This record gives sequence, C-alpha cells and structure tokens, in this order.
Amino acid sequence: MRSKVPARAILVCLFFTFRAAGADVPGAMYRLDIPAQDLNAALQQLALASRHNLFYRSELVAGRVSPALKGEFTTDEALDALLNGTDFTYDITPLATVLIRDKDSSLIASAAANAPLRVAAVVGAEERAKTDPPATQGEPAPLEEVLVTAQKREERLQDVPIAIAVLGGNAFDKSSDRGIVEAVGRVPGVFSAVSGNGSRQGGGNPMIVIRGVSAPATGTSTTGYYLDNVPYSRNTLSIVPDINPYDLDRVEVLRGPQGTLYGATALNGVVRVLTKNPDLQDFEFKTRGSLQSTERGSESYSGDTAFNMPLIQDKLAARLVLGYQDLGGWIDKPNLASGPKKDANDTEKKTGRIKLAAKPTDDFWVGLSGWFQRSEGGSLPTSSDGGRTNVSRLDEYNTFDFDIYNLDLGYDTRLFSIKSATSYVDLTLDNSFDFTSQVPGNAIIGTADSSIFTEEVVLNSLGQGPWRWTLGAMYRDGQDNVSQLRSLSTVPDITHTQSKSIAVYGELTRVFAEGRYELTGGLRYFRDKLHDWEDSRSDTPNGIPTGGLQSTESTFKKTTPRVVFTWHPEEGSTLYASYSQGFRSGINQRFAVVAADPNVPAAQPDTLTNYEIGAKENLLGGQLALELALYYIDWKDPQLNRTIYIGNPLGPSVIYDSGDSISGAGFDLSIAYSPIDSLKLGLNGGWNDLTFDTDVYSLTNVRGVGVLNILVSRKGTRPVSSPQTTVGAFVDYSVPLGGNGYRGRLSASANHVSEQISAIDSSGRVNRSEGVPYKGDSMMITRASFTVDAPKHWSAMLFVDNIGNDQGLMRDSFSSQYNTVIRPRTYGVQLEYRY
Repeated sequence: MRSKVPARAILVCLFFTFRAAGADVPGAMYRLDIPAQDLNAALQQLALASRHNLFYRSELVAGRVSPALKGEFTTDEALDALLNGTDFTYDITPLATVLIRDKDSSLIASAAANAPLRVAAVVGAEERAKTDPPATQGEPAPLEEVLVTAQKREERLQDVPIAIAVLGGNAFDKSSDRGIVEAVGRVPGVFSAVSGNGSRQGGGNPMIVIRGVSAPATGTSTTGYYLDNVPYSRNTLSIVPDINPYDLDRVEVLRGPQGTLYGATALNGVVRVLTKNPDLQDFEFKTRGSLQSTERGSESYSGDTAFNMPLIQDKLAARLVLGYQDLGGWIDKPNLASGPKKDANDTEKKTGRIKLAAKPTDDFWVGLSGWFQRSEGGSLPTSSDGGRTNVSRLDEYNTFDFDIYNLDLGYDTRLFSIKSATSYVDLTLDNSFDFTSQVPGNAIIGTADSSIFTEEVVLNSLGQGPWRWTLGAMYRDGQDNVSQLRSLSTVPDITHTQSKSIAVYGELTRVFAEGRYELTGGLRYFRDKLHDWEDSRSDTPNGIPTGGLQSTESTFKKTTPRVVFTWHPEEGSTLYASYSQGFRSGINQRFAVVAADPNVPAAQPDTLTNYEIGAKENLLGGQLALELALYYIDWKDPQLNRTIYIGNPLGPSVIYDSGDSISGAGFDLSIAYSPIDSLKLGLNGGWNDLTFDTDVYSLTNVRGVGVLNILVSRKGTRPVSSPQTTVGAFVDYSVPLGGNGYRGRLSASANHVSEQISAIDSSGRVNRSEGVPYKGDSMMITRASFTVDAPKHWSAMLFVDNIGNDQGLMRDSFSSQYNTVIRPRTYGVQLEYRY
C-alpha cells in the first residue's frame, strides 16, 4: 500500500541514491515478465524494467517469495502485487525512488542511523536495452549490480567478502571467445596455463592458475572447477575442460583459498561455470555463427543454438544447447612419415547440454541436466620456429571427451533451505606424443578415463535475524584408469587410482548494528582414502616385474578454517579482513619407488594459508567501482617431483615429495568507470611475489644427504606456471546508427602477462646450468570488435583477436620441438539471432 511521502524521506533518498533514475510519471505502464522467485530478485527486475531505484533493508525481504507478474503494470500496481501478503508499505518520490518499509518499523529511521540498505537499482546499458529505449548519449549510468552464489547463498557481489570477478553470460554470447579458459585468463591475478607436453594424462591441455599458485609438477589442481553444481577434479591431474561459453548465466572466479566451502583442490581459488536454467514461462530461441581466418593458417567456423521450451506453464521447462566448433590449425608438419601435413594442429569440438527444471510447489524444485562434449584434435600447438612448423614425424592426436549428469533438488522450509546435488562425470582422454628428439624412435600413446560420483547436501538459514548459517556434507568416489604405451616397448603401463573422500563443513555469521558489521567463522573436516594399483609395467618383459605388481593405500585427513570480519560503512561500500586455508589431498608414491623402497612416505596434503584485507567501493553515484585486495600467502608442503637415489637398480627414481615452502605477498586491483551511459572503461591488475623459501635440490638420497646434489630451484625462484604480473584494460563505446533504433558498439581490450617458469628438470640431466629453469615469454594480447545491433533480433560483429600478432612462447620446453605457442592474429565475423 502506498503512503504519503514525508519531506525527510525525500532528503534521505537523495542522500542514499546513487543515480537519478528519472522522474516518476504517475500512471506510466511498464511491460513486466517477472517469474515467481525470491522477493529480492523480483524487486531487482522491477527496478530494471521501470527505471526506479528501490531502497529497503536486506533483512526485510530475506526468505520471502514473490508471485509471478506478467503483463503491463504501473509502478504502484506492480509493487502492490509483489508485496501482497506482506505487511510492507512503500513510498515513491518524485525522483523515481521507492522506499520500502515494514509497517512496524521505519526504514527512514534506519537510514538516519547509517544502516546499510539494500538497493535494487537500474543496471547497465546492455541489460536496460532489453526493456527500455536507448538512453541519451550524455546520461550518467551506474555500473551493473550482480548477484552471486559464491558462499552457497544468493548475495550481491558488492557485499561478499571475497575477491570475486564475474563474467556475464550475455557478454560471452556476443564475444569471440572459443572457450571459458581464454576469458578467465583475463581476470586480474589469473593465468591460463598449459600442462606439460607428454604428460601421462592430458599433456597440452589447459590449467587455471590463481595468484601464482600452480601445480608445480604433479598432483591435483590448485584451483577448484565447477560446472554448475558438479565439481570437476581428477585424482592426479590439474587440467580442466575448456567449456564452450555459449548460453551461460555467468562465470564466478573466486580468488584466494576456499577450503571451507569447496574443499580439496580449492587451494587458492575456485572457478564456477554456471549455465542458464530453463525458463518456466517463456519460449526462447537464439543462435549464432562465426567464420574466422588465422594468419598462416586454416579457416575456423562455429555455430551455437539454444532453445527454451515451457512444457507445463510455471511448472516444467526444458532448455537445450548445441554447439559445434571447427578450429583450423596454423602449424605445418613437413616431416611426417606419411607425407607433409599443413595446419596439423586443428581441433573439432561438438557440445550439447540439456536441462530440465520442475517446480511442483512454490517450496520444492527439481533440476536435471546432462552435459556432453566430443573434442578431437590433431597435434598440439607446439613448434620450434615460432609457430610455423613442427618437426615431428608422428601424426599426433589429442581427444578430450566427457559426459556429465547432475540431479539438483531443493526445498525451502520456514526456517532453512535444503539443497542436494548428485553428479556423475565420465571422462576420456586419448593422446599421442612424439619424443623422437629426446629418445630416437620413441613415441607415447596414452589413454586415460575417469569416473567420478559426487553427492553434496547443503542447508542454509532463511528469514530475518542476526544469525546466518550454512551446513554441508559431501561424498566423492572417483577413479582414474591410465594406459600408456611407448613405441620402443611392447608392454604398456596400466595403472589405477581410486579416491573415496568425505567432508563435513559449516559457516556461522553474526550480524551486528543492523547489518553494518558481520563476523563469520567456518570449518571443514576432510578425509580421503586413496588406493593405487597397477596391472602392467612397461620396464618388464611381460608386464610383471620381479617383485610383483604394486598396490598402495593411504588415508589423508585435513581440517581447514576460515574467519572473516566484514564492515559495510555505507551502501555500496564493503571492507573486510580474512584468514582462510585451502588444501589438496595427498598422493601415493609411484610404483617403481614403492618397489625399490616401501618406506618412502606418501606426499602429504599441502596447505595454503591466506591473510587478506580487501575493499569494494561504488563511488560517483555508482558510476565508478573499485575493488582492491591485499594478501599474503604461506604455502606449506607444496607437492613436487624430486629425483633421488633409493636403491633402484635401474637408476634414480622420481618421487612425489613435500616439505618445502613457498610464500609471498600480492594484490589484485580492478577499476570500472562509466562516465556516460554509452561508455564503459576498465583497468585491472594483479601482482604477487610468490617464491620458494629455500633452495630445492634433486638427486639426493631419501634423507636429503648429499649424493650428487643438483640445484633445481634457488631460493627466491617462482613456481612453475606462476607469472608475477597480469594487467588488463578495456573500453566499450556504443552510439546510435541513424534514427531507426540501430546501434553500433566498439569494444577493445588488452591483456599483459609477465614471463613465467614453464618447466624445471628434476634430474639435472639436461645440458643447462643448475637452478636455471625454462621460461615462457611475457605476452600482450589485444582484441577489438565492432558490433551492429538491430532494433530487434539481429546483431553482427566484426572482430580481430591478437591484433599485435604476439608469437611469444606460452611454454618453453626441454626440447624446442615442444615449445607451446599461441594462435596468431585472427580475423572474424559473427552473426547472432534471438527470438
């Protein structure tokens, strides 16, 4: 119910509002399509469609659900419908600002006491264009407000005391990005690395490194990777699938340890790829296609399509996404035994995703999804002459296929919500590598398949009050099977690794002073039973060594805490200080090591402790957004490869070792500025001083006492795939084209990454000075595009990637034949249609 606006309300509104949304026009009608959902989300949509700023206390709407709203409504009619059944009242000022309050309390009094208010405000130009005519060129515009679920509950990005970057799904649809990893690598403090060529499982595939914390030589990933609610992590490998970025809701990049809520592999961050859910009300169809040409290479083309179909109005819907990419190569192989091959590093990728969503009641929902990929590639992008040729005589190949199935259940009670996520991942990698330059006539053919079952249950508190809590439990059963055959041997290495782990965790938050201060504490307990066994070993005539095939079992346990103090001095401002830990599970020793000396211990879980202070600020009426995080990392017992003598008659053995330490300080900074509605500017950067705290030696005996010690990494050396600096900048400018509703948009970006160590030879056998590693080059990648948006349905884009044609090495290897290079300058056109 609308009430009369007192003068002091208008004054408070002018003090707290961060932009003038325009004048309130009584009786103005707005076309709305707001599904039944969380009341806070519904108010956000109303603010967007009606160009009003809505102010209310966050605890006022917590846990409330709004009805669906579809049709044409005045602002009063829409508010009356959304707030029906509550005891809220609202005021609308002449400046198009809405103040929502409880009948029994005063929002105005809270505002006068400087209590933080929830703001549902008009967002950025791209989203406004869906509901409103284009804004005038000189109009100031606030930056888009984003909702995230990084802490297992929906919150404003601005309010979350974690360094988070969010990449929007609509931006992905309109970009030339061929995969998620490429885009994530442009986030400050994040580097898209490449795993070692010839790795037993998936060499040459992408890894994600956050704040310089990488998997130095072995072990699982240091970055958690989620596809919706499905945790993707293998037992002994750090690579991730490079997902087709079409029809995503968003990608959340959490920097810093997330061991409490996300567990093992979230050593120093998490990447969450969140797809769009089925719409229970409206049909949707969209499609896009692109054609690209790479200098000195073949053409590439791709196509994507997405359908949304309500099957039972407001109750059941399905969403189907299909994608195809044919990425042309640019590296020739003139020396193949079968004859020369041009552009041998091509890739063909087919993807499909289907999601079903059901909402039998307002409190209960079900989600079922399947995600499928078939990726078949030629040789890796490796070259000894800067990306022109590869001297290999073998016609190499590299495939990466997966099937992912997920069942989500959710139920809201009066006091808490309960969610269950059940998933199964079936993954297969096949590859071949030519190692002729290392051992004449030697090639490796490998197959690795993984099956991973995961069940997670999460309970979240609902409703008002000074306490918030989260409780969760997780079970994981994953098995990796690896077969690797060398061309100089007739017997393959066949090994298996099974991990069965459980975890329980919880976080508790106490809110003080009407939301201005928050204190959060969390804890996770983790236990992992790891079993490794072998079926065949290649250094034997019949696959069975003299001492028999080996089998090892270990149990690893870890408890990780998190403590955060958060201060919201005013709306649009968040300051925080945090102490958190991340971890990875342990690793059993290689079978040859166990056979030579069963007393060599398994590599224990490593632990990364992070001390961080951060600030998030919205300034100049919301037109300027600043985010700064200062941190210090103390990484204990990082899992490394070390070559030692342990009595093996075949010579030294490579063991998995832990016991050293890596530490350093750093910062992440991002600035986004929108001086007018049609112009957006951004600058970001990350820097860290992460280095080994002591000298690291190889070729010692098991106790580290001198037997031909070889210095591998000097004190002060950075870990592998760990750049010190990342810097990025972007500009986006849109203008009207004529008077028929057409708009043009010019976008450009530049990203720099400093050089990084790409490999360390743990044996010292390579003719190279002690402690001098192989390094990848520093790189500067620039991109630009021009897009024409039609008034309805169509858009067309011309783009250029790698404008400067940077041909630096992503990875410098022990033989120049295996140096990894990036794609040369690429031109393209992309067309998109939406209905």
